[in-house]
Amino acid sequence: MVLFLRKSLRGRQKLIEWAVGVLLVIIEVAVGVEPIKFRGLYSNQLSEAEVFVPKRVSANGTHLSHNVTTFHNEHDGPLHFNVTISNQDYFLVLHPATHFITKHTVIERYKRNIYTRTKPKPESILCHYRGTIHGHPDSKVSLSTCNGLVGIIHKKSEKYWLEPHHHDLPITEPGHKHLIFKRSAVLTPHANKRRKKKKRKHLQNCGTREPRKSSQIAWQQEIGKVSIQEKRIKRRDHKKRKFRRRNGRAVRSISSRRFVETLLVADQSMMDFHEDGDVETYLLTIMNMVSSLYLDPSIGNSINVVVVRIILLDDPISEKDLNVTINADVTLKNFCKWQKKLNPVDDNDPYHHDVAILVTRKDICARKDTPCNTLGVAHIGGMCNSNRSCSVNEDNGITLAHTISHEMGHNFGMYHDTDKIGCSNKEGNKLHVMTPSFEADTIGVSWSRCSRREVTIFLDKGLGECLQDEPGEVEDYHYPELPAGAMYNAELQCRLQFGLDAKVCSQPVEICSRLWCEVNMTCKSQLRPAAPGTQCGKHKWCQDQKCVPIVEPPLAIDGGWGEWSEWSECSRTCGTGVSIMKRSCDHPAPTSGGHFCIGERSRYKICNTDPCPDNQPSFRETQCSSYNNHTYQGQLYTWTPYFDKDEPCELYCSDSNETMIIPWGEHALDGTACNLGKRDVCISGICRKVGCDWVVDSNAEEDICGICHGDSSKCDTIQGTYTKQSPEAGYREVVTIPTEARNIHIAEVNSTENFIAIGSSLSKTFYLNGKRHITLAGEYTIAGIQALYEREKELEKIRIPGPLKEPILIYVYFRGKTHNPGITYQYTISKREPKMVQYLWILSDWSQCSATCGGGTQFRRPLCQESIAAVMPSVIDGTATLVEESWCENSNRPEQLMRTCNMENCPSHWWIGPWQSCPVTCADKGEKPMRRRSVMCVDVSEMALPDQYCDKATRPKEYEPCRALPLCLED
Repeated sequence: MVLFLRKSLRGRQKLIEWAVGVLLVIIEVAVGVEPIKFRGLYSNQLSEAEVFVPKRVSANGTHLSHNVTTFHNEHDGPLHFNVTISNQDYFLVLHPATHFITKHTVIERYKRNIYTRTKPKPESILCHYRGTIHGHPDSKVSLSTCNGLVGIIHKKSEKYWLEPHHHDLPITEPGHKHLIFKRSAVLTPHANKRRKKKKRKHLQNCGTREPRKSSQIAWQQEIGKVSIQEKRIKRRDHKKRKFRRRNGRAVRSISSRRFVETLLVADQSMMDFHEDGDVETYLLTIMNMVSSLYLDPSIGNSINVVVVRIILLDDPISEKDLNVTINADVTLKNFCKWQKKLNPVDDNDPYHHDVAILVTRKDICARKDTPCNTLGVAHIGGMCNSNRSCSVNEDNGITLAHTISHEMGHNFGMYHDTDKIGCSNKEGNKLHVMTPSFEADTIGVSWSRCSRREVTIFLDKGLGECLQDEPGEVEDYHYPELPAGAMYNAELQCRLQFGLDAKVCSQPVEICSRLWCEVNMTCKSQLRPAAPGTQCGKHKWCQDQKCVPIVEPPLAIDGGWGEWSEWSECSRTCGTGVSIMKRSCDHPAPTSGGHFCIGERSRYKICNTDPCPDNQPSFRETQCSSYNNHTYQGQLYTWTPYFDKDEPCELYCSDSNETMIIPWGEHALDGTACNLGKRDVCISGICRKVGCDWVVDSNAEEDICGICHGDSSKCDTIQGTYTKQSPEAGYREVVTIPTEARNIHIAEVNSTENFIAIGSSLSKTFYLNGKRHITLAGEYTIAGIQALYEREKELEKIRIPGPLKEPILIYVYFRGKTHNPGITYQYTISKREPKMVQYLWILSDWSQCSATCGGGTQFRRPLCQESIAAVMPSVIDGTATLVEESWCENSNRPEQLMRTCNMENCPSHWWIGPWQSCPVTCADKGEKPMRRRSVMCVDVSEMALPDQYCDKATRPKEYEPCRALPLCLED
């Protein structure tokens, strides 16, 4: 097995997280008869490959020569080759490549304390090409023609490696056989040292731990004090980087051209192995393929890999200071130190490099001193850091290009593609570059969405500033363009992978799908096909694991920006949200080697800035609690936020018992506060500055008094130190800090076994470290304001931006007769300005409406008010009394205001007329004469309506007895 190794830094401790991944698994198949084996010029052992003889042809396809070794100065215009893949001919159209080395590129050879520096040989640099397959618009070809055809052919979703056959030397002889194969066919160079393995489809190629691991918190008793050990792996603090943001922060997410100036180092084992070959040409051929992969638009950025320096270590003496060992970890550490000493500090120096790559033939092993399956090691996020921008890569043939691309991806902050970070290792049958496992049925290679996201965040954070300077223009040097299979045949690839005695044992008909190599009477395979460009028939070569005709490729098309999207929905309903506008590089998308778009890709604006209700959890709390129903290690937990000031936009959560800290999600959601006391919020995983004018990346700031663009003259700073001692354990009051106080800083003068505590001065409530319960360092709500509690090596600090919504009381908790070295406190409070009595007219509130419906009136009447107000402010501070109007006679009395109200129609109702006179003037004994009145149902206009339009239950009575009638006299 061969392993990919990566190095990661996460969490508080600057620990190196080595990750090992299996990239290649050797499939050994014992055969009873003499097997057919493949051996390329560079890839020693190939399990499967197609054998073909490439031809140089004219633009119309006419055969010109079997001699495919070609240089730029030998032809005018495009170069054309016919290659055969799976019995189909393909027509390659190639152009000289000139962008991967500069006019300053040098080759340095160290041998027996004698150092030589020369320009690259013309035969090493004038033989690299890029192009396409005629008739295949999405194809990409990267070939070198220095010694036959070597390189990569991408056809739609298929990728092939191409190189000369080892047995047919010299390779300039007409009719020289070549091999074309898939990566799965490449076997490890040291496979002949290992035993047989069972064939399997899914080949694990990376054992790297998860990109962010949980922290186990150990509570320990040290000298009578509770302390916390935090064992969390995290990314390093980038503040110590040499290169910083030029303007403090990126204004927007902007795509700009990046240039990775590269140092390439070949150790003695490489020189020994390639003794009869040309290491210089081989390394440039590999870097041509690496550069091509970083120009693929799926990476979502414009990244140009440029070789500025190659160092060849020719003997043990020259390698003495470097000390390349089998132990991959030790070798990486040694190499990173070694390359830093060689790197000119001035970024403008033509020999300054941004990243250093060591290539070795030693069988390196992760964390061991004995050979094993490690293929490469690198530091995650090390790019532009002079101590960590480096990698170690084991040469296993021309697929070394994939190894270098993978490890450089780690340097760019990329992690392995897994479901846990939101991306699988492949999409369809297209393998992702950062995959942790290789599958034999995959065909093409591209960058995943996660890799694209990680490198974009890395660059948007300003961590790739060293990549902004463009190297000098190329003069006589050119980048290779031919696919690997066009330069290095299967025989040579077998030899590169399995040793000098390896031979090809694949039939030509199967070379496009699987390449096999014979080692010690056994056919072995890495489950990879022959390299793109391997001939598989007349005018055919391998592309996408198929034998296809060679056709004319299209011209390169640079990408163009599409239309801007609408502003997205605000990420929050209160408390500062974010809205984003985006555009994509898809109008058109870059194809056939075209450049990725340059310019803005995202714009941001702040929205919904009204404060959230006091009793509402913080946005970070809400995010953590959303995972309460998610199982972690087979259990459910209640999660609370843990704030890491070094990674403010990572969502770290602690369980309720504070026994662990783990990351959830990709990062904190947009709008999450990331800089205590500021308006700064997380946007796409990056802490972005927000000014007091609520504009992203604005320089508008509040002064210490909380006034935007203020001069700090409107408030006073109060400070002091509490140095009293206590004869016994318990809480002792330090100071009361009043309501509206800002910029509160509380700290211990020196480390102590005591603790700072904070409570309310209005109740017995504790906000921090109360009731002898000591809490984790992190973010807490104190008097309605988010505060940061820090504790490192028993030294405590508390910062509360304010303004406080109620007064707080600061305590020191003594753990016995422990010494108090002092507690310092500081805060600002608004100045108390002189007051004066003022008499002024005000208008009363609107009076009650004169009618409940049908139209009424309201009034605001002038009133004279006595107010105690500040001299300067124009508003009343709330202390006011109504007085006689005569006190306001020196000012103009305002007019009374009137307005209509309750204009809606009144509902229908019963109309009642007056009682009529009694119809009689007297009554007989026992007789009860009745009188009557009119009762009608009417509307608001007093128009009569049928009785059913009014409420019959409330209908007034229409008749009543006549009152006090005298008895009638008898006749």
